[in-house]
Amino acid sequence: MASGTPFSAPGASSPREGSVLICGLGSLGQACLLRLLPFDVPLRCLDRQRPDWRDPRLEERFGSSVVLGDMRLPHVLSQAGVETARAVLLLSTESTVNVEAALQVRLLNPSADVVVRSSGQLASLGALLEERLSGVAVVDPLLLTAGAITEAVRPGEQEASFRVDGQSYLVVEGSGQDRRQQRCLRQAGADPTRPLQVIPMGTHHHRAADAVPATTVPGRLLALRRGLGAPLRLWRQRSRLQQAVLLGFGGLMGLGMALFSTGGGWRQGMFVTLSLLKGEYVDPVNVMLPPDDGIAAAAPWMIGLTLVYSLVGTLLTSALVAVILERLLRERFGLGHPGRFRRGSRWILLAEGEELAGRVADNLVRDGLQVLRIDTRPVQPLQRPGMVVFHRWETALAALQHCRLEGIGLLSVDLLANLQETFQLQKSWPEARYAILSHAVEAAEQLGDLLGGVAVISSMDLVADAVVATAFGERVEEICRIDGANHLLVRYRIQQGDGLAGLNLSRVEQGYGVTTIHLLRPGRRSPLVLPSLDLVLAAGDQLVVLATLRQLRRIELGCPDPPGWRLRLQGSPREEGRFEALQSLARHLGGAPGAMAHLLDGAEPFTPALDRDLAEQLAEELRRQGLHCEVEAVATTEGPRT
Repeated sequence: MASGTPFSAPGASSPREGSVLICGLGSLGQACLLRLLPFDVPLRCLDRQRPDWRDPRLEERFGSSVVLGDMRLPHVLSQAGVETARAVLLLSTESTVNVEAALQVRLLNPSADVVVRSSGQLASLGALLEERLSGVAVVDPLLLTAGAITEAVRPGEQEASFRVDGQSYLVVEGSGQDRRQQRCLRQAGADPTRPLQVIPMGTHHHRAADAVPATTVPGRLLALRRGLGAPLRLWRQRSRLQQAVLLGFGGLMGLGMALFSTGGGWRQGMFVTLSLLKGEYVDPVNVMLPPDDGIAAAAPWMIGLTLVYSLVGTLLTSALVAVILERLLRERFGLGHPGRFRRGSRWILLAEGEELAGRVADNLVRDGLQVLRIDTRPVQPLQRPGMVVFHRWETALAALQHCRLEGIGLLSVDLLANLQETFQLQKSWPEARYAILSHAVEAAEQLGDLLGGVAVISSMDLVADAVVATAFGERVEEICRIDGANHLLVRYRIQQGDGLAGLNLSRVEQGYGVTTIHLLRPGRRSPLVLPSLDLVLAAGDQLVVLATLRQLRRIELGCPDPPGWRLRLQGSPREEGRFEALQSLARHLGGAPGAMAHLLDGAEPFTPALDRDLAEQLAEELRRQGLHCEVEAVATTEGPRT
């Protein structure tokens, strides 16, 4: 994840000029070059030695113009044109080289956006660089793929999920009842028969048809049924051994209360039974003995039965102490592992991956899933609640023998090793979701289909989009893989004079094709989740959008699609609804209520062009106020793009 302060929205009327300099033409550098080709920006290349071109188009265009030399040297950077560059991408596989070059680039060009490829070992230094040097973004290719891997192994029917400022969102197929709690995902070439919606996590299981008022008789019956069903669900989740132990304990309690209550009532029976099952013997037996006769009056059956109860209680107490001690050692001190998990329990398996696996595990545990990591490094990883770490494959697979694996992520940098482990694991857990990490594999989607639905995630494919977006000034917080396309979660900070300032969210969505997710306004402590599309952006707002790289480029160039819909107004509203109708028109069209009076004169006028969602929202409000209206497409030579 690229960190740092949120970036500013670009100006629509004056896109930045200058070239983009790519330093380091390995697999990531060439992937970025391929994505930059359609953007019509001057491109310059620098590498220490002549690159091994992976695509003939790149060799044909840049083969003779690559500047060769060390990117840390000022004269080499000057020869590559760093002084006039708008953005510099430092993409060497050596993080220390990139950091040293970033300092030199900043000395030669104080205004360029600098993207520094780094690794987890330099995370703290990268954060300090971003704080001290404006316009510098440090990205870790592996950690940027954590979101995509999390989605590939996460159980459920959602297409993707992501998190913004503590609020989790899901991308699901279909349409819910409450339109205020969902946002249509905008994507080019989307299948109209399979709409995707963005919804806050926690609302996708609740439908309006299932809502029953609690004050009604059906509501009380439903609440009673749910209350009675909770213990039954907990009982079904227990293993057969646990069920047998609980039934045996209940039987011992009942039998003991019936046998040991003679002469003292049920209170004596409960006291004696609980004391015996705690492991004590003399004190509870003395309670049942007559005060005059003492032990001489004790029946043989009572002595034998109480002894059996005491022995059972000793075993139960010892088992409880053993469980508490084992958990303290494992969770508090990181010592020891459970030999075998509960039968039928559900787990996510992550193998190798080091820091990347830790980030994916944190995402999954945060959402309440149990994670088992296999980390063969000799160091002891930090134990966390909800996550168990093993150092050997054999031990981990033995512990999972009777468990249900819902997702398996193989995160080694060795693609062939990942494939081999996948084929072996599929024999035992064919229904699990599999995700394989590859360094740089072309046509990863097709390879996954060839392997039977295995998700093959190319880290270079994901990171290249984020790096190119960062080169244009954006800061990418997460990457979501949806329908074979990379969607970037980007935060805009609106400033005075930006191209997005003064636009309503409907214009941002339908003009540029992005999906607005989150809006934080100045002075508000909590953000607006899926904000209303008629809200107008102003200076100081922070807007989070989900967009592809091409859509972000359109925002930077200030090339929105024009609005393609309008309302035909028929008749006049009711007298008591006239003022509300003027207010609705002013809010949606932008202007004073008095300036909208001519639209209500009854002559069937047309409103100015609007975006479709905003036009339908305005039509719904006007109909409630007694005004007849129809939404119509604006007649143009070519329809609006989607």
